[in-house]
Amino acid sequence: MTKTIAPTLVGLLLAWPIATGLTLPSRGPLPQMRPEVTTSAPDPEAKPPEEAKAAEPQDIPTPQNKPTAPAGEAEEEAKPASPAETEAEKDEASEGAEPDAEEQKAVAVDPPPPVEDPKALAACLADLKAIGARFETDKAIDDADGCGVASPITLTKLLPDVALEPVATIRCETALQLARMTRDMLKPAAEAAFPDKPKLTAIRHASGYVCRNRNSQETGKVSEHAYGNAIDIAALRFGDEEEPVMIAKQDDGTAEAAFQRAFNAIACLYFTTVLSPGSDATHQDHMHLDVIKRKSGYRYCR
Repeated sequence: MTKTIAPTLVGLLLAWPIATGLTLPSRGPLPQMRPEVTTSAPDPEAKPPEEAKAAEPQDIPTPQNKPTAPAGEAEEEAKPASPAETEAEKDEASEGAEPDAEEQKAVAVDPPPPVEDPKALAACLADLKAIGARFETDKAIDDADGCGVASPITLTKLLPDVALEPVATIRCETALQLARMTRDMLKPAAEAAFPDKPKLTAIRHASGYVCRNRNSQETGKVSEHAYGNAIDIAALRFGDEEEPVMIAKQDDGTAEAAFQRAFNAIACLYFTTVLSPGSDATHQDHMHLDVIKRKSGYRYCR
């Protein structure tokens, strides 16, 4: 029985592909050659497949032309702005009606507040009294056109032995800075420059508080004098002798010129704006000093 089934089963297996339409391959797939293994050192300059692929040239987009800036803007874009230029962009420092490019760097923050900070004012008055100044506190000044001082003082003496002539109505901060400068640096500088003169006995000023525009122009920005922030120095008195402030030329080797140059530099340590004699057409015979606040503590000294 076994012999009968075996031939029959083989026949069925052989006949099934023909009946179903399938054909058997004549031979199997050929074996692939095994890669030849080399023992030589790898090429150090040969690139990995990833790098080699990346190194192949690709389509590089054409760079777009930079938009052309309007006239006057290209230089500003290429030229980095200085700290003073970035921090000061709203107002000129000097009192000139037509500020030049240099003056545009000195920019005020905002107009003085209408009311003094009570703690700051109390500290200022205490310091001014401790330094030996003589003054009286006054009522608030509220003039037209935005002029006024919330807490003015009338100053008669900067130090016990140095008067202010004539008396001036200004803010306490302006008075305190003037008194400190006189005590700490102006008196010692005067003694060094004029050893044969009497000691400094008075500072003569040309303007304290006054409601006006800058340089007394009919139009324009309000002067710092209109807020009590400024004072104009016209002369110094040594005993009965008066020494006017002067235009100190660099080639002037006199003691008076040397002292004036020192005075100009000294003032900028205490005031945020200093316009020395000769700094512009409207400051030929006096020195303008003010305590206006600017961004980043910037000072304008000319």
